[in-house]
Amino acid sequence: MEKVRQKIRWNTWPEYGKTIFFILLVVGVTIGGYGIFTVAMGTSSPLVVVTSDSMLPTLERGHLLVLQSRPPEMINVGDIIVYNAEWHSEAPVVHRVIQMENVSGEYRYYTQGDNNPNPDPYYRTYEDIVGVVVLAIPWIGNITLFLQQEGVLPVILVILIILMILPEFFSKDDNEKHESVDESSS
Repeated sequence: MEKVRQKIRWNTWPEYGKTIFFILLVVGVTIGGYGIFTVAMGTSSPLVVVTSDSMLPTLERGHLLVLQSRPPEMINVGDIIVYNAEWHSEAPVVHRVIQMENVSGEYRYYTQGDNNPNPDPYYRTYEDIVGVVVLAIPWIGNITLFLQQEGVLPVILVILIILMILPEFFSKDDNEKHESVDESSS
């Protein structure tokens, strides 16, 4: 590791350069990891947050759901699926399969929220389904819901930028103090 630091002259980098490098490294690893996770789960959206109470008591608002793609014949009555619906364009719908039909080779899935008195309008086809829920992690999705509130994200970004800039100013003050102490001791 020390050879790498010497080769890229790490000690000569300004603090903001090191900070930007680490931020880019974290972002790159996160995006790369998410890409690998997307391929492994076989769906374009392997992570979804529950945004309503329609699946209470099974799933609460703020649950982070892990989705996996399955062939149409492997989706069963009782499975919780996430699907896109024209009647609910804000976010994908998270509901349970309550009935299935195979009509001339086309699978039709009828769904309903556990907390809803009536089934969803129409049936879902395999093309509508984003994935099947394989894991639900409580509360983690609340972070996403909080960040989606109006005005929150810009404030968080400003705070992060300030936190990136402040160490640069403090490191300059420390360097100037050390230089003046070194000069006076000579």
